[in-house]
Amino acid sequence: MAENETRSLLGQELKQLTFGWTDYTLFTGLLGVSVLIGIYFGCFGKKQDNTTEYLLGGKTMSCFPVSMSLIASHISAVSLLAVPVEVYQYGTQYAACIFTSIISCALVSLIYLPVFYQLQLTSTFEYLEMRFTRPVRTFASFLYTLSLIIYVPLIIYVPALAFSQATSINLHLITPIICTVCIFYTTIGGLKAVVWADTVQMTVTLGSLFAVFILGTMAVGGIFETWRISEEGSRIVFWNMDPSPFVRNSFWGMSIGMSMTWLSGLGISQVSMQRFLAVPNIKEAHKAIAFMGLCMVGIKWISVFTGLIMYARYHKCDPISTHVISRSDQLLPYYVLDVAADIPGLPGLFLAGLVSAGLSTMSANLNTVAGTIYEDFIDPCLPDSNEKEKRAAKIMKAIVVVVGLICMSLVFIVDRLGDIFRVSLTLHGVTSGAMLGIFTLGMLVPWATSKGAIAGGLLSMLSMVWIIVGAQVNMIEKRLIYPPLSTSTEDCLNAEIASNQTTMNTGDILSSADDEPFILFTISFMYYALVGFLISMVVGTIVSFLFGVNDLSEVDRNHFPPIVQRFLPPKKYTEVPMHSISNTLVKNAEMEKLNL
Repeated sequence: MAENETRSLLGQELKQLTFGWTDYTLFTGLLGVSVLIGIYFGCFGKKQDNTTEYLLGGKTMSCFPVSMSLIASHISAVSLLAVPVEVYQYGTQYAACIFTSIISCALVSLIYLPVFYQLQLTSTFEYLEMRFTRPVRTFASFLYTLSLIIYVPLIIYVPALAFSQATSINLHLITPIICTVCIFYTTIGGLKAVVWADTVQMTVTLGSLFAVFILGTMAVGGIFETWRISEEGSRIVFWNMDPSPFVRNSFWGMSIGMSMTWLSGLGISQVSMQRFLAVPNIKEAHKAIAFMGLCMVGIKWISVFTGLIMYARYHKCDPISTHVISRSDQLLPYYVLDVAADIPGLPGLFLAGLVSAGLSTMSANLNTVAGTIYEDFIDPCLPDSNEKEKRAAKIMKAIVVVVGLICMSLVFIVDRLGDIFRVSLTLHGVTSGAMLGIFTLGMLVPWATSKGAIAGGLLSMLSMVWIIVGAQVNMIEKRLIYPPLSTSTEDCLNAEIASNQTTMNTGDILSSADDEPFILFTISFMYYALVGFLISMVVGTIVSFLFGVNDLSEVDRNHFPPIVQRFLPPKKYTEVPMHSISNTLVKNAEMEKLNL
């Protein structure tokens, strides 16, 4: 009982805990390193005065830093905080992410990477203009830019909230500091600064994750004790094979539904492709994908087990039910301050890791959105100039600053959102399925047309907005609820809440029989990207056939991956005048002499 009393007392004193000088030193040191990396590449390294250098790092990056940057870009503070809480409340079904990783990385290597690497495009959206028309590219670029502006504030808010909770520094003060540091080194350093800062930050993040993992395991009595307590609490859930798309999460939701979400972030994302194209050859890009997939699974599994450790520690006195913390997303920082309060520097190291993850994702997105906005919206409106490359680099740096400030201002709206895990997937679901569908339609359906791509993407986006808004309204009105697994407060110190409060899981959806939500509003958020993708693909294909398909013998084979090229008919033979053939032969002979 003494152990539980200690926990409850600690929970009541949590807000009084502050960083020591060691914690502040580690935290500020990490931000300082990021700034120095930006200064080095911006002022002392190769000048960031052209788009190839600024966006692709001069195409001289090696596999390791690119892989680390890819991991850092996709393992944000949202993931690090949300996954343990998801496991704590709903069980370990998220561990099926190993299948998500295998499926996603395999599809990226087979379909998307060969096309983008063959074409060597600065922006992935250039592909849509080459494959379809300019309006398709503009439509997709707009969706992408909007999704980033909406999602980046969530990425920054989560670590800022954790840091504010631990240090008592106002959220409105720490958020501008974090954003300013990120904007600074992204603006002056370009992709090289982003990649190397990501590498340093990801190392810190991994170190803090392992430290908290080991310390927490020791605190609850070891791995086997953690497993035993979690199994008794019904947290061990790996093979929920329910095929219903209305179940909150299942094996199919993780392996199929989540694969579409990961695929949209890895396969067609400008963030990922920028890094894949920054390596010297496609073999190195494949290595980066494989290494990234393995590391992402490892990190996710550590987060899953961290959730089990938290449950083992608080299974008799739930901090959420006792209102020691105001929202479930504060559980992990609360836990770290609980178990690591007596170890100088560890809380600071952990929060530095969280902030690092947020910085990594924000910097990657800022660097990417700058290229997208310039290439797709600004460059077509500007006249040609001899200083075009330098002008482009300056404009993209200005875009980074403007978009960064917009995201910083939107951070304060995020505080009104609900469960971070669900909200992050919901925000992705608005546009990710439509965008993935448009790109995949172009690469896997040779007869698809621009009309089909726009119709499919637009209907997909509108449909998902309708479904998501309908689901959110029903959640606000308490007609659609996903209750967590049972928790207990029987060993809490406060007698009023020690009456063995439990939250029983009575099914995924609770609603009155007379006022049930419309069935489409009850689709699990795990399937949002998949539903949007299917709508885009099906509608796009049908519309293409209705308005006349392309002549497959006239399509550019470079617009398709090798698995599709082998099924395309040979190009039509076009009769060429003899004088043109002669001129070509002469030019080839001259080139051979020069080479010799």
